[in-house]
Amino acid sequence: MQDFYSAWLKQSESVEKTVADAPRVAKGKNLNWMRTRQDSKAALMIAPELGFPTGGSLLMRAEIPPGWHTGRHLHGEEAIYVERGGGFLLLDDRRYDFRRGTIFHIPYRSTHQLFNTGKEPVSYLSGLAWPLEASVYMGRMEQIEDAGQNDPAALAKAPGEESQYWPTDGRRISMHEEQFELSGETKHGATYFLMGRNGKQNGFKATAVAISSIFVDLPHSKSHSHAHPEAYLYALQGSGYSEIGGKRHEWDQGDAVHVPPGMMHHQHFNPNDTDMKELRFEFGIRYWLADQWKGYTTIDRHMKATHMDD
Repeated sequence: MQDFYSAWLKQSESVEKTVADAPRVAKGKNLNWMRTRQDSKAALMIAPELGFPTGGSLLMRAEIPPGWHTGRHLHGEEAIYVERGGGFLLLDDRRYDFRRGTIFHIPYRSTHQLFNTGKEPVSYLSGLAWPLEASVYMGRMEQIEDAGQNDPAALAKAPGEESQYWPTDGRRISMHEEQFELSGETKHGATYFLMGRNGKQNGFKATAVAISSIFVDLPHSKSHSHAHPEAYLYALQGSGYSEIGGKRHEWDQGDAVHVPPGMMHHQHFNPNDTDMKELRFEFGIRYWLADQWKGYTTIDRHMKATHMDD
């Protein structure tokens, strides 16, 4: 057996190089779309399979054609953002309606399925911690039904929506765009806080994955400069660039930005004449690290968003 400690030191050096050389932006126009048992059309955006050094997380985009449904399955937690279209989610046989801008938090190992009841494709984003769950031998994913066309008779029997909350423990499951409330946060031009882990933030209890917020960066402005554990940004509107670890990374609407683990300083810039809007995902491993060691808490260099010339 080789010297295991020397192997650990070598591994540490390898990890640093891997993170330094890894991609930071997933281009929406370059996605590798495929059909899976769960989705008629799906593509990974940020994932270990694509060379992103994630902390056991991933971001996926998927589409549901008109008159179709996703598969029915269960796994760990999931956070979903509906970018386009309308329909409903069946979660443990309870209905939660959705439309453009709706967010969902799927509790751990709850059976769920999405139905498109509109005339246009449903497009949604999904954040998962599946790689982490699988790597620690805690992941268990079960497929109950495959994606396919809706059965009109089954749709007619579907229950109506009773609540946006889960009867098991009262946590929130869904929230619509018109329900998002502007915060007093000044680190971006505007911030809407969405999901939290303790039930205090809009009633969500997101412990493994969360859509934490939506940022709006005003024309010719820059966000605060800061560092924290891993996060993803998805460009809902506009284009701009991010400086991550001292390097500039350009992105456009429909792209996703990966802020990797390791406390890399980063800042986001809007050089254009229109607002840019970003959807932010974060993952539970950061909560654990922040709770264990104060060195992993957020570090802010500049506390407020400012004009790019400042």
